[in-house]
Amino acid sequence: MQFGTTVGEACATFAITNIDDLFVLVTFNAEAATSKVITPFRIALGQFIGFTVIIAISMIGFGISLVLPPEPIGFFGLLPILLGIWKFCHLFFPESEEHNEISTAALMKGILKVALITIMNGGDNIGTYIPLFAQVERAAIAVYVVVYYILLAVWCLAASLIMRQRHVLALVQKYIDYVIPLLYTDLGIFIIVKSGCYPWTIRQINESTASDPGRGTMAGVTTFILLAAGCAMAWATVAKRKTQSTADIDLGRTDGTPLEETVTRDADADVH
Repeated sequence: MQFGTTVGEACATFAITNIDDLFVLVTFNAEAATSKVITPFRIALGQFIGFTVIIAISMIGFGISLVLPPEPIGFFGLLPILLGIWKFCHLFFPESEEHNEISTAALMKGILKVALITIMNGGDNIGTYIPLFAQVERAAIAVYVVVYYILLAVWCLAASLIMRQRHVLALVQKYIDYVIPLLYTDLGIFIIVKSGCYPWTIRQINESTASDPGRGTMAGVTTFILLAAGCAMAWATVAKRKTQSTADIDLGRTDGTPLEETVTRDADADVH
C-alpha cells in the first residue's frame, strides 16, 4: 500500500460522493439560525452518526452488494419532501412560543433528523464504497475511513462558517421561514433524481409484467402518498393549533385573566 496514493484516492472519492452534502449541511445550518433544537453541534453529531451508518453498510456490503442495490435508498428522498410540506403548513399555523419548550426528546429528534437525511443521501456513497472497499487491502480501508471522517469534520465546519457571515445570517433570518420548506423539498427531489430510484423501479415493474405499467404505477403511488401525507399534515397542524388556543384560554381563566383579553391576545399573536 502506497500511503500517499491511498490518501489521495480517499480524498477524491470523498469529494465525489459528498460534494452534495455541503448543500445538505448549509440547509441544516440555515435552519439552525432560528432554531433552538437544531444547532451546529447537533448537526455535526447527526452527520457523523449518519455517515457511520453509511460506512457500516458499506462494510457489510462486501457480501451483499447484489442484494442491496443503492437505487431504492433514493425513495427515502420522499421524507425530506414531506418534511418541507410539514414546515410549509406551519407558515399558516405557527406555534405560539409558550408551547415551544425544548425537551430532551426534541433535541434527540433534531440529531436523528440530520442522521436520517445523511443516510438517505448516501445511496451514491454506498454504491461507491462497497466496490472500492472490496478491491483494496484492509489497511487501505482503514486509511480511507480515517480520511473520510477528517474531511467530514471539514465539511461541517465549512457549512457552519458560511452561515456565520453576518450578511448571510441577516438575509437568512429574514426569509428563513419561507426558504426552509423549499430547501427540504428541493433536497428530497435532488436525492430522488440523483439515485435514479424511479427509472430503476419502473424497469423492475416493466420486466415483471407483459405490459409496461411501471411509469403509471409509480406516478399514481407517488401522487397518492404526497396527497395523503399533505392532507394528514394539514389536518394535524390545524388540530394542534386549535388545541393550543383552547389551552391558552383555559390558562387565562385559571390565572385570573379575563376571557376577552385572552382571546384578543391570541388574535393579536396570529396577526403578528
